[in-house]
Amino acid sequence: MKIIILNSGLGSRLGNLTKNLPKSLVNINNDETIFSRAINILSNYSKDFIITTGYLNNVLIKYSKNNYSNLNFTFVHNSVYDKTNYIKSLDLIDEINEDIILLHGDLVFSSDVAEKIIYAKESSVVIDSSIDLPKDDFKAKIVDNKVNYISTKYFGDDAVACQPFYKLKKNDWKEWKNKIHEFCQQGKTDVYAENALNTILNQITIRPLDIMGDLCTEIDDQNDLKRVKELLK
Repeated sequence: MKIIILNSGLGSRLGNLTKNLPKSLVNINNDETIFSRAINILSNYSKDFIITTGYLNNVLIKYSKNNYSNLNFTFVHNSVYDKTNYIKSLDLIDEINEDIILLHGDLVFSSDVAEKIIYAKESSVVIDSSIDLPKDDFKAKIVDNKVNYISTKYFGDDAVACQPFYKLKKNDWKEWKNKIHEFCQQGKTDVYAENALNTILNQITIRPLDIMGDLCTEIDDQNDLKRVKELLK
């Protein structure tokens, strides 16, 4: 099983905190960064990581190699990170013939959430039915215990908060990856990878994994960062 962490964003909403650091290296708890927390948890299950990079990629590469020499890192650089969404970064990843874990690099989560998604028997994505629908983040439409649609703009009665933390069986990932490539070939690189996923959710099955209030949240801005730091005290 390989773990893909998307780290190609600018992190501009964190202001000066990302002036000299990629977003994932922002400190969240004592000497812990967003990135180090994810790696420390996930490396209990796999030593093989694919890290997409963009802004200040050399800083993240150096940090990874200096702090995790026991792990196997493959870095995939998106040179047009400032002009594209992460769908382009995913398109640059070579073929993978095994199950994967896929998550955004600004995601802060508990070890319990990681264990649940990693040991999911089917392709799954994290949802949280215990919280209000976020205004700007992902929501999932759930029909008959199956994810039917994922979007930041969906607010239907059957919508639940959704986090970009996936377990994907190898064949399901191949189907999504093929559709990602198709979108990029058509020049659709300014959309979410979930836009491509939505076109095949009638062909593959992704189950909702409800974490019911456990810690799993993206850090988009300074308010998110402050809230997470309080939770981790």
